[in-house]
Amino acid sequence: MLNWNTALEYIKGSLSLPSGFIEKNDTEIQNRIKIDTIPTFSEYFPDDEYTTVIVDNTTYQHDVRTNWFYFFDEEDLDIYDIKECYFSLSNQIALGHPLQGPVNFGDMTWWSLDVFTSRFFHAASDYSVTYKFRQPNIVETLPKPLENFVVWYEREQPHDLRKIPTTMKNWFLKLAVADIKIWLGGIRMNYGEGQITTPFGEIPLRGESLVSEGREDRMEIIDRLMEQSIPSVVIDIG
Repeated sequence: MLNWNTALEYIKGSLSLPSGFIEKNDTEIQNRIKIDTIPTFSEYFPDDEYTTVIVDNTTYQHDVRTNWFYFFDEEDLDIYDIKECYFSLSNQIALGHPLQGPVNFGDMTWWSLDVFTSRFFHAASDYSVTYKFRQPNIVETLPKPLENFVVWYEREQPHDLRKIPTTMKNWFLKLAVADIKIWLGGIRMNYGEGQITTPFGEIPLRGESLVSEGREDRMEIIDRLMEQSIPSVVIDIG
């Protein structure tokens, strides 16, 4: 699991000048990554989370529309979209969904048929509830549900980095390095292309080249993220 200690060690090791000098401290670097890197990465690899909407609670109710409900992220992260809403099982039962699962293998056929039938007629039923996401954190339902329901939604990656996918950790770190390159390069460009005197000695600024490198790296990494975020397609020809 990725954490800030690992991320900062990687970033500073990739960016520090020969003296080990970086103008910004750890907190400033973290804040820049939260502003630039995490939102960009989340566009391609969002996190997903669940939350409950309490329909009779005024906190969740819209001021004007009775079938619009607010839903909230516990970490106050940006919400991107709704993946699915889960409404009361009473609606499913009214459509013939079985009350319990099969108790043995022989019951599996009839149980599966009952589930399929209830789902097939669900969209055309008076018991069906449809939903639509409205920015920034509203779910529109039709009709208005009478009971609480659960929203499964996509959101920005948590800022403690704990849910960055393991398989994409290195690409996240590379994107963070690119973003910090652009940031530091922009700062150093204010001082020209010469050198700056620090407690560690004379340091070449390389502001313009650092910005250029960062932008090129960022474009290549985003292309890679786009490729990786496209789901694999499995074709069954059997």
